[in-house]
Amino acid sequence: MHRIPKNHVLETEGKMNLSTEKTPQQKLSNFSLENVSAINVTHLPIHNLKVVARACDELNQQAGHNKAIPHVAARNIKNEQELEDFIKFCISKGINKALVIGGSTARKETNVFNNDVAVANILKGANITVDCGIYPQNETALEIKTKLDFFENAITQLCMNPNAINNLPLLDSIRIGVPSMCSVKGIYKYLKLCGNDSYKYIFKNWMALNYLGSDGIRVDKFIQKLKFSNYHIYNFGKLDKTISKLLNH
Repeated sequence: MHRIPKNHVLETEGKMNLSTEKTPQQKLSNFSLENVSAINVTHLPIHNLKVVARACDELNQQAGHNKAIPHVAARNIKNEQELEDFIKFCISKGINKALVIGGSTARKETNVFNNDVAVANILKGANITVDCGIYPQNETALEIKTKLDFFENAITQLCMNPNAINNLPLLDSIRIGVPSMCSVKGIYKYLKLCGNDSYKYIFKNWMALNYLGSDGIRVDKFIQKLKFSNYHIYNFGKLDKTISKLLNH
């Protein structure tokens, strides 16, 4: 099989490529499962990494092949054994990719890990490919390209500013995070669940108000302003409807 080189420039006229995410407890419909290329399973402060890994295995069994990518939130890891057990489980189940982020737990000296790179190095040592999060509102194109010299792929943090997104490097290794067709209240509720004042990101995304319709956020209208074709749907609700709308866009 021909493999596209890492950081290859996107062919923007190609078919839209969608991914999404879920918490370990959430269930996805077969429609959603069949119409996305990958599903990330979130690692919240309340969950042990083994819970995330088991949810990935269950999802892969439902799909019939590997589609699940576990989140590994560095500062949410309670001890080194938790990470070791996670790696062993992933290897035993053929889960060979993870998205590594800093995590919603605040930085403090007592944390076992305080940044994504430290955890990513351990995972890479176990032959697990690592992806990362990027921040269009806070990081420069050079900083993002530097990250992608180390990480395989990236998903953008929620950003409803088309100009900030379109200033990103046009690479197939970047997936643009967009909200599902929910209300602003739905986004607020989800981000608050993530802890560490993550919900404050909604105030940086006041431009979402420009895309509000009677049926929630008009994601199809938003992506009309973007030059990308790889999208990651933050699952705030109405996931099936969002996927259907985007695929028929």
